[in-house]
Amino acid sequence: MTRIVSDIVDVYVFRRLNARVQFLLLERRNDVPMARTWQAFHHEIAEGQTAPEAARNALRNLAGLTIDRYYSADFINQFYDEARDAVVLAPVLAVTVTAQSTVTLADEFESAGWFDRDEATARLPFSGQRWAVRHIDEIMSIGETEAELYRFEPSSIERDTEKRTTTAPVVSASLPPTSDEEDEVGLEPTPELDIEESERANASAQHTDQAVQDDPVDQPTHQDRQD
Repeated sequence: MTRIVSDIVDVYVFRRLNARVQFLLLERRNDVPMARTWQAFHHEIAEGQTAPEAARNALRNLAGLTIDRYYSADFINQFYDEARDAVVLAPVLAVTVTAQSTVTLADEFESAGWFDRDEATARLPFSGQRWAVRHIDEIMSIGETEAELYRFEPSSIERDTEKRTTTAPVVSASLPPTSDEEDEVGLEPTPELDIEESERANASAQHTDQAVQDDPVDQPTHQDRQD
């Protein structure tokens, strides 16, 4: 059966220049797979790793860059990987890099450049990547204040992941009763009725009822009967 996996993260480095959003793309060398194509940053999410951690590794390993801010692109790139017979759901992140970062390309790339939305979509080979660029351009062009709604701190995700991966406290649980215990549950012997004590209780109750009837507070006075 075809599997559904989420073990790849797509990362788009962007910047704002003269009120326009630009994207950093990398061009692959001529002697590597998918030669002469342009791409953003794509990286495997290792077992136990978060998407932001994989994104940080992608920028460092592929271009020597350091991420400054993380944004959720509010978009999932989905495609079919025929080599694994799997449907891949790749979370898309938009990031900015520190001002001191300089591009140092990995061996499989020969050039890099900043492109406006239309220039970037014209270079990207896959429709999911083009849709991601359009979507990021839309949410990052609405203004810095609005874009902050999509910003997040990866440290909070990593702390939550650590909490989920720590050993859960052992909770002791009672074993189910055995067949003999089941027979005894709810069948505790009823105390035998003490006849003499029961008669004394009944007599006491009758005496109390009679005392209530004879209580002068509840009886009408002579004057009340005349009225």
